[in-house]
Amino acid sequence: MMSALPVFCFAWTVVLYFLSKSIYRRIGLIWLSPAIVVPALTVILMIIARIPYSAYIADTRWIVWLLGPATVAFAVPIYEYRDTVRRHWLALFMGVCVGMTVALVSSLLLARAFHFDHQVARSLMARSISTPFAMALAGKTGGSPELVALFTIITGLVGMIAGDVVLSVLRLRSPLAHGASFGAAAHGFGTARARERSTEEGVIASLTMVLSGVLMVVVGPALTGAVSSLFG
Repeated sequence: MMSALPVFCFAWTVVLYFLSKSIYRRIGLIWLSPAIVVPALTVILMIIARIPYSAYIADTRWIVWLLGPATVAFAVPIYEYRDTVRRHWLALFMGVCVGMTVALVSSLLLARAFHFDHQVARSLMARSISTPFAMALAGKTGGSPELVALFTIITGLVGMIAGDVVLSVLRLRSPLAHGASFGAAAHGFGTARARERSTEEGVIASLTMVLSGVLMVVVGPALTGAVSSLFG
């Protein structure tokens, strides 16, 4: 039976999400996105009310579990645009491979620059794939699932917020390039942003995100070790 505090935390999260989503749809400012508003206000609430993380997560953990089915659901638009995927499969696959390598190398260099310990460094190296994949990878690479989830969310938020600016500076015009960039660099949050821009971008972002996650889980442990050895 759920105690009063976790029930309150659960109700707070759900109600705040739908309220912020309604406001975001009306105004459209990226800063009002539920992905930003809900975590920010929840953290403020927990600090003011001195709510421990264990109490908050006690009966709201299943919300995180929904990330798995939500990620799988991205396969539906991918199937609908299968002709586009078939035409550009090589470019997408190469982009995923390059994105994975850049993410691992940049994370390792960042970890070494700030003298992070082994666990933090390995957790940081899994940050650029969707949360369900990243948490599955954490146990195979010696990272912390909690840190991996935190780094992944931060990466997604930064990518979602800065993605439009970066793409405009790079002057990329192809929806394929836009979608792949959002999916590879900002995973779930980036895919949501790409779908707001256009359906095609959203589909490509979905495919890139899923491919990155699957490949990272399969070859990530070996690739992580290779990158660590190379820059060791």
